[in-house]
Amino acid sequence: MPDDLFTPTIAPADYQTKRKPWRPQSLLVPAILGGPTAVTVLALLNGARLGLTRRAVLTVLGAGLAALIARIVVTVTLLPDANARPARLVGSLAGALVWLAVSATQKTRFRAYELRGGEPASLWLPGIAAILLLGFLEGALVLLVDRG
Repeated sequence: MPDDLFTPTIAPADYQTKRKPWRPQSLLVPAILGGPTAVTVLALLNGARLGLTRRAVLTVLGAGLAALIARIVVTVTLLPDANARPARLVGSLAGALVWLAVSATQKTRFRAYELRGGEPASLWLPGIAAILLLGFLEGALVLLVDRG
C-alpha cells in the first residue's frame, strides 16, 4: 500500500500567516453597510493576511475602483438627490458586487487556512470602523462630486 494516500496535500508552510485572516463571508456586512470602499480596504488587508497572489489582489482592487466609479456616476447622473435612499441602495449594491470578487478570490485560500486548523480573526471592530470611517468618506466624496 503506497504512503502517498496518507500524505497531506496542503503543506502547512504554505498557509501560515502572521495575523489571522477574516472570513471572506463576513466581509458582506461591511460591503452592504459601508459600500465598495469599506469592503475593498478590508479585502486588501485580508488578502495580505492570506498571502494572496498579485493577480488576486489586483482583481479585488480593480473591482473596488470600478464599483466606486460606477456608484458615483450612477448617483450623480441618474438620481436627483445624493442623500436620498436610492443613492444609499446604489452604494450597498456596489459594495455587494465588490464582495463577489472578494469571495471568488479569497474563499479557496481561506478554506485551506481553516483546514490546517487556523481560526479566523474577529471582524467586529475593524468592520465597524470601516463602515463608519470609509462609508462616511465615500458618502462625502459622492456629495462632493454631486455638488460640483
